[in-house]
Amino acid sequence: MLAVCGYCSMGNSQQIILDDDFEDWNTEVSRYTDKQGDVGNGRIDFTDIRISNDDTYMYIFFDVTQEINLQENNNIALILDFDNDINTGKKTVGLGADIIYNFGKRQGFLYAGNSSYLIYQSDIKLVTSPTVTSKRFEIAIARNFIFNNETFSMGNLISTALSDESSYGDRAPDTEGGFVYEFKKAEPYDKSVHLSKTNPAHLRIMSYNVLKDRLFNNSVYQNYNRIFNAIQPDIIGFCEIYDNSSAQVAALIERFLPSVSNQKWYHASGNPDIRLVSRYPILSVRSIDGNAAFLIDLGKDKLVAIMAHLPCCNNESSRQQEVDNIMSFVRGIRYGISAFQVPVNTPIIIMGDMNFVGYSQQLHTFITGDIVNNQIYGPDFSPDWDNADLKDLKPLTTGQPMTYTWYSTGSYSPGRLDYMIYTGSAMQVSNSFVLWTQHMSSSDLSRYHLDYNDVTRASDHAPVVGDFTIGSFSATENSNHQKPFVFIQRDGQWLLDTEQRGRLTITDVSGRIIWHIDKDDTGSQSIQMPELSGLYILTFHTGTGIYSTTIFR
Repeated sequence: MLAVCGYCSMGNSQQIILDDDFEDWNTEVSRYTDKQGDVGNGRIDFTDIRISNDDTYMYIFFDVTQEINLQENNNIALILDFDNDINTGKKTVGLGADIIYNFGKRQGFLYAGNSSYLIYQSDIKLVTSPTVTSKRFEIAIARNFIFNNETFSMGNLISTALSDESSYGDRAPDTEGGFVYEFKKAEPYDKSVHLSKTNPAHLRIMSYNVLKDRLFNNSVYQNYNRIFNAIQPDIIGFCEIYDNSSAQVAALIERFLPSVSNQKWYHASGNPDIRLVSRYPILSVRSIDGNAAFLIDLGKDKLVAIMAHLPCCNNESSRQQEVDNIMSFVRGIRYGISAFQVPVNTPIIIMGDMNFVGYSQQLHTFITGDIVNNQIYGPDFSPDWDNADLKDLKPLTTGQPMTYTWYSTGSYSPGRLDYMIYTGSAMQVSNSFVLWTQHMSSSDLSRYHLDYNDVTRASDHAPVVGDFTIGSFSATENSNHQKPFVFIQRDGQWLLDTEQRGRLTITDVSGRIIWHIDKDDTGSQSIQMPELSGLYILTFHTGTGIYSTTIFR
């Protein structure tokens, strides 16, 4: 167990990136370990708190031992004493709190002199990560901010505490006085951006939610014009275009980015709001609930681009259902039973506004192929061509050490709602970014002919951009790799030959499980097959992985 660090000061600060990945917290940062199990079952239990900083933000990591949504259904409060002085601010838990912010209520109070003010995330430049349920979270809060035309600044020495404000809730630290932290020397975060392709041959894909047809609003025409000219995409997937056809979208993009070398803008739609335009021919389109899959001809290669706009807010079941259905479609591509007849190793990308603000299982399904409703959408599978997980592109927000793609002045903090998830075995990323003009340097804005307010005026979402090389790339071994099972017919009987225990399922081409049997022993097992006629997916699930193939009877 780590020693309690009531007062910590070390060397230079480690730069933290808010990207749903906590590896950068494993370096030397100020760390406090709270006693585990000091609250009742089912309650928040703080165990691990870490603090770091750069020249702009204070960063806090904490673990709560159970999966929760940080911005919903909890009573966790962050208590901050800007000057480590109990005699200023509100006296609580041995601190003179200048801010008490409640994450679950998405609001807090600022204490200045004898007054208190209601504040929201945008007032203190608060960013939290991830937006989905988790046991671990990382947050950033501005060291200096302006509220009511007054500047508030954290001193060099601050103190902080985390408290579950529920009855008999946990607190970290348990003792009065909080956790004292001295800001470390930090190099300014490098805000320089590189929006151009590193190689003209790379395929640039862009995903963009344009806020209820705002793309066609004349008042923001120049904002969009500058955005598209700075990005110069090859393929663009749009969300929230309800009242304009794909032909109208392509005509508008042609005004922004006129065709060159006879490479016109092709276009297609998916109801109700999905539109896709491409410098490359679109061969086929398939609807998947309110989302759509597009088969694109890149020349010597094909690309399957799935553009999604999943149900928002608290609609957990419908969001999971649509994710399951999309992955069922991907499984059909993987095993050659899709309406898209494509060669093995054809690149697949899933992108769009996923509205992942609830259960983490939805993202987990996209990455791993772990379908929740197997009865309707068929068996789990390994989604990449090499039986690995899909890759989750996490482009940085320009000018920020963060990955958020959506921003609001309301109660919810900025978050990563827009994704690109792709087959790492068939496409490799070379450059990526989330364009956010308000945090770009003036020199970069000038260099790319952008204005400070371009992105925020255009939409509440930012454009997400990835540059890809198409080809075959070796993948890292992962837990889903599985030696093939042998399923053969011998002397009129079917034999399942494998040392693994597990469950064998047969699924029809629509994804419905029509038969299964459990294999409880090692070695060969005789199988009495049902009467079948047609093409089926045969899947063997084990405790360590899954393996699938197709059969024709």
